[in-house]
Order: sequence, then structure tokens, then C-alpha cells
Amino acid sequence: MCANARNIQSLAQRPLPGLIYRQALQLYRTEDYESSLTMVREGLDLIECEASPDASVVLLPDPDSAKVCDAVVLWAKNLYQLDRFKDFQVLMASAGRWGMVPENLSTDLPELDLVRLSFGFKRGEYLDVVNETTTFIDSHRDVLPPVLADYLLLRGHCLSNLGQPNRAVEDAEVAFSLFRLLGKDLESARSANLQGMLLVRSSDFPGADRWFRRSFDLHRKLGMRKNMGGNRLNLGIVNYKRGALPQAEIEFQAAFNLLTEVDAQVPLCRAAIARGCNLRLQRDFDGARNVLNKAYKQAIEMSLAREEALALEFLGDVYRDEGKLEQARRFYSRALAIGSSIAPDGDIVMEVMCRQGQCLSLLGRHSEGVSVLGRALLLARRLADRHEEGVVRRALATALYTMGDLIQAGQHVDRSVQLFEQVGANFELAHAQMLQANIRLARIDGGLVDDTGEMLEKAWQGMLKTIDPFIKSGVDHWVVEARGLLTDIARRRSRWEKLQLDGWNAEISTTASKLPEAPPIIHVSTRMRDLIQLSDAFADSEEPVLITGATGTGKELFARRLHTHSRRRSGKLVCVNVTAIAESLFEREFFGHVQGSFTGADRDGIGLAAQADGGTLFLDEIGELALKQQPALLRLLQDGTYHAIGDPQERRVDMRLVAATNADLEKLVSEGKFRADLYYRLKILGLNLPSIKDRREDVQPLLRHFLSVAAGRSVEPTEFFNLESLDQMQYYAWPGNVREIAMVARQARVQMASTGQVCVEVGRLDGELLFFTGPQQVATSTNVCSSVSEVISRSRIMLALSEARGNRAEAARQLGVSRSTLYRHLVKMGIATKVTTG
Repeated sequence: MCANARNIQSLAQRPLPGLIYRQALQLYRTEDYESSLTMVREGLDLIECEASPDASVVLLPDPDSAKVCDAVVLWAKNLYQLDRFKDFQVLMASAGRWGMVPENLSTDLPELDLVRLSFGFKRGEYLDVVNETTTFIDSHRDVLPPVLADYLLLRGHCLSNLGQPNRAVEDAEVAFSLFRLLGKDLESARSANLQGMLLVRSSDFPGADRWFRRSFDLHRKLGMRKNMGGNRLNLGIVNYKRGALPQAEIEFQAAFNLLTEVDAQVPLCRAAIARGCNLRLQRDFDGARNVLNKAYKQAIEMSLAREEALALEFLGDVYRDEGKLEQARRFYSRALAIGSSIAPDGDIVMEVMCRQGQCLSLLGRHSEGVSVLGRALLLARRLADRHEEGVVRRALATALYTMGDLIQAGQHVDRSVQLFEQVGANFELAHAQMLQANIRLARIDGGLVDDTGEMLEKAWQGMLKTIDPFIKSGVDHWVVEARGLLTDIARRRSRWEKLQLDGWNAEISTTASKLPEAPPIIHVSTRMRDLIQLSDAFADSEEPVLITGATGTGKELFARRLHTHSRRRSGKLVCVNVTAIAESLFEREFFGHVQGSFTGADRDGIGLAAQADGGTLFLDEIGELALKQQPALLRLLQDGTYHAIGDPQERRVDMRLVAATNADLEKLVSEGKFRADLYYRLKILGLNLPSIKDRREDVQPLLRHFLSVAAGRSVEPTEFFNLESLDQMQYYAWPGNVREIAMVARQARVQMASTGQVCVEVGRLDGELLFFTGPQQVATSTNVCSSVSEVISRSRIMLALSEARGNRAEAARQLGVSRSTLYRHLVKMGIATKVTTG
């Protein structure tokens, strides 16, 4: 080997002037990285000058000083702290200048190679870093060099981001113990910080808080303001996860102040991302968007893959909360692509999948949404992140609630509440408890509970717990929402208690019968929920109520609910379809008669008005009431008086009128077919019921309900229909509304019981006949069910006739065909075209 080669090779072990290195190291520890870097370079320049053949300066060796290789490592550490990756690459490329061979760094100088791997971690190359650190750790277990603790710490960071928390905890604990044993306070503080981060991901927020404060105290003793800023940032994250949003803002501001002092760009980017999330939770959407957009640009400039993905994820959250779902999904898709590239099973992938599932459900793509949320739940459980598992379960509960699967929705939200209680995430807990209360109310409204009073009490107690966390969060929006729901529950409890009291009073009275119960109004849509609340508000009034809506939307159900929730609930509810009473018989049927008033009147006849005395009279199809009969009804409404046929004596009745129609009464008034004064008297209180096409989220709950009624047990729609058919149901127009869904359920039950297959013809979708088929069959829009099509058509017509009480015109309207078309089918199938009476 030539002399020059020997000189270069021995240069790495040459001692530095002790004072220079100690000063450079002190500057590094006080986070003055630029000054430390300058001093390191000056020291190395002196060594290089001394090594020159014509050197005029000779440095005396200091046995206590560091070596050239130590100075190069310190140079690299400064570059890492200053985020100068390109300069680090140049340094590595010129390592031979200092007597070091780049290919041998992992064995000859592992401290320098550790800096290279740390840059890899910062750039999101977690799997590669884990593989290389594991190789080093496994090959040095017997000798235990001090740098082994650093390798364990770095591997722990990577494993945490890769979604392997248990292995990460093992590495962090061993690293912390080794650093304490070696008396390395700085490294001990770093490993304490990692312990806190791991506890955040396992949702042990009190434990994380202790470790972050321990790390902060160690960094404060060392005067390391950058690392102190990182600790305050992490304390802010702990606070917003616990729901202490104002305290989190204080911690973030402290972190910004500390990090700005030392111009720590990477931690500042991370702090901006965390603060953006906190602002979004406080519903400051514009502020959050501005902060996150800046952080996103910084992450791109510094090649910070994880931070880039997080910024995109939280930007998506802003747009999602604003209701801009498609924009939110675009952000989530980009975040998912980056997250999958750096950690396919990591926390970012899990969180973004949860958000994508939420958006799909909100867009009406419920099956897709639930599927994606299911995968997110598996990841959350694998990561042992109880906080995020609670978030995913709450999202699943919301999606299932929207689909009308109140049983599974209740199970998921109950578990979500338990998880948030365990980890002390009070803000998220309050949101879960609000959802839990809404699901409980929906189960009551849907008739899915045995004890209404007990369920109301649970909803009440759960909602009481939400007010304090929402107040402490400082977000008025959620305080108002919670109080509104609490008011609704209080009103329901009061009404229920009054119903129970009335029932008890009636029970001890010998003249009273059991109070009637209104059949449930199956729904999950907010539109129907609002209508039910409005109906309940109308119940205590004595004014007439006009219920409008297409055929089959549930007008009679609302009439029954109005009656059973009113003060007249102990009286009769008399239901009359105006079209079922011949015009010539109307007065007799409606007002009654006295004995001898006409041929055959051998006794007094009590009219419908008298039967409703003390109760409610429900007139369906009021728009069909003949014009000449309307004045008598108007008088009854205004004065409560009428005349029975053959009786000159004026009679008085105490009743409330509820009327319903699918006709446009305002148009009938303009055409002179309906009296204006009667119309305006009827419409004082109005309920306009939406068609199924305007509340599609109620299709699955209604189908489940009617299938269960038909089967005589609780069943799932998937027992009778394949998934494609269930999806098609969401887009079908349902011209017969709820009545048509009930018809489909009954047909499916009969067909499954008789043939083991289901093929229900419902109408047209995109111009073609549509058939809903069974679980083992293929959904189709063409007549592949020809062998049963005639049976289906016949049963469908018979069901329509039954629903219309034999009224052919009404049956034709339900079937969506003309009366002449219906008659042709009746003749062809041998069904009687006239109603016979015996």
C-alpha cells in the first residue's frame, strides 16, 4: 500500500483538537446546528491541513479528544437536524476523503450509517430501515455496542408507523433502559418521547402524557428547545384526542414558539398538521384549510411522505365536514396512495379507509361504505388502537343506522362508547353517545323495543353526559345540537310518562278499555324523523290536521300517531275512506239518523261523527268528497254541530278531525271542485309526507320490517334477495311507495316458501322490466323469470286489489297502469272485473 493510501486510511482515526470538538458538541446539544456544523468543518480543515505533505501546522495529539470519524458523524447529525439531505449525500459520497469507505460504514462506522437510515425514516422508507436496522441488531447482540440502543430506537419508530405496535414497544423499552444505563440523557429523552407516541397509538392517553412530560423535563435540563417543542406538540395531540381542544391549542402555540426560535422546519410542518386537525374539530374550517394547505406544501418541499399523507387526510376531513364529499374523497384517495406506499398496514391507511367508508355511505353507496369500514375495523384492531377502533365503530354504526339496520348499528355504537370511555376520549365519546341516543329513539319509533320507558331513560342518561364534554371543547355547534336532542328526549319522556299515567287511570276505571297503540313508522331518514317530531308537536293541539302525500306513503299511520299521542287517546279513532261511501249514503253514514226517518229505519243509527265523540275522526281521500257535502263538514269543523237525518234537533260533538289526501287540493279549489273555506280550515296544521324516492335510505329498513312481519320472525333482506337486487332497490322509483315495498316483501316470502326461489316483478328501471331475485339467483332487468312471471303478475294484481279494498281505479294507480290496461289483465287471468257482494 502506498504512503498516500495509508495516510488517508489512518485519517479517520486521527484525533481532533479536544476543545474544538467539545464546543461543536455543546453547540449541537443546544440546538445551534449551524454553528456546530461550522466548528466541525473548521476542525476537520485543520486536520486536513496537517495531513498535507507541505503542512506548516502540526497539531499535538490530545488523548482525550475525539477522532476525525466522530467529527464526520457530528457533521452528519447536524445535517439531519437541518434537514439537508442533499448535503448529506455529498458528505457520504466524499467519505473517502476522511479515510472512510461508504460501502463499509455499517460495520466500520455504524453511527454514521445510522444517520443515513434516519434520513430514510424521515422520508417514509420504513420497511427498508427496519430490515437494515434488524440486520445490525442481530449481528451485534453478543457485543452490545452503545450504538445498539440508537438502532433499537430507530427501528421502534419505524415499526410504530408500519402498524406493529407490540414490537415497537419492545424496542422502545429496551432502548430507554440502555440509554439510562449509559447515562445518555438526550437519547433517554428521545426514547421517552417514543414511549409516549406508542401509548398515544394504543390510546393510553394518561400514560402518554406522563412520558411526554418526562421527555420534556429531560430536554429542558439539556436546553434543547427544538425537542421541547416536539414534546409540547405531542402533548397537544394527546389533549385533542382526549377532547380538551382549547388546551390542545395552547400546547400547539407553545410548540410553535419553541420550534420557530430554532427554525425547526420539519417539526413545524408536523405542528401545523396537528393544529389544522384541531381547528377542524373546533369547526373553524377556513382556518384549518389554510394551515393544512401550507403544511402540505412544506411536506412536499421537504419530501416528507408521512406528513404529506396526513395533511391530505385532514384536508379531506375539512371538506367532508363541510358536506363536499366528492372533493373529500379526492384528498383521501391521494392520502391512501401515499400511505399504502410507505406502510400498507399502518395507521394512515386505516384512518383514510374509515373516512372513505364514511363518504361512500353519505353518498348513498351504503354497501360499499360498510365493506370499506369493515376493512378499516380489522386494521384498527390489528393495530390495537382503541381510540381509532372507537372512531371506526361509530362510523359503522352511522352507516348501518342510515341503512336501517338498527340492531347492528346499536351493537357497534355501544362498543364505540365503551372504547371511548376506556381511553378517556371525552369529545369523541360525546359524539358516540349522541349517535347512540338517536339509534335508541329510532328503535322506539320503529317499534323495535319491548320497554319504551327504559329505552327513553337510557337515551336521556346518555345524552346528559354529552353536555359537559361539548362545553369544555369550546364548540358551540355541538352544545346546541346536544341540547336540542336532549330537549326532544325530555319531551318524549314527558309524553310517555303521561301516557303511562293515563293508562293506569284507565285501567282502574271500569268503563275504560286498554289504550290503543300506534303502529310503528319505520324510518331512519332525517326527513321522516322531522315529520314525526312535527306530528308529535301537533298531537296536543285541537286544530284539524291535513296530511298530504302520494298513495302508500303512510298517511293513516300518521293519523293514528296523532291520535295516540293526543289528549283524546282514550277516545275512539274512527277511520273513514271517503271514496268507500256512496254519495247518496254520505249524510246517513256520517251524521246518523233517527228511527222512522226513511223506509227501513226501524231504529236510531249512530253516525261516524257521533262515534268519534271524545276522540278523533280520520277522513282519508278528503279530496274525493262531493262538493255538495262539504258545507256540512265545514259546519262540523267550525261549530262542532250537525243534524242527524230526520232529527230537527241540533246535535253537538266533541271531536278532532284529521284529513288526508293524495290530491292537489289547491288545484281543486282553483277549479271550483273543493270549497276554499273548507280547504283553509283544514290546512291550519299540515304534514306533507315524502315519497320513497325522496327518502331512499328508508327502503332497506322497511323491507326488513315487512319481511319479518311476513315470516313471523326477525329476518334480514339477504335471506330473500341477492345483493345486486338490494342495490337496485335503492334506485327503483317505488311508485307504490311503502305499500309497494310491503307487497314485494309478501311476494318474496310466499315464493320462497313455495318454490325456494324469489323473482318479484316490480316495474321498470331505465325502460326495462325489473325483477328482484333470490340470494342464489342473478338480478335482472329482462324477463329471465318467465316461468313464474304470470304467477308474479297475478299475485301482484291481487295484492293491489286487496290493498285498494277492491277499488279497481285505486289498484290501477298503485300498479302504475291505466284502468283499461288493468281490466285487460283481469280478463286474461280470469279475475273478476266486478266486485260482488253477498
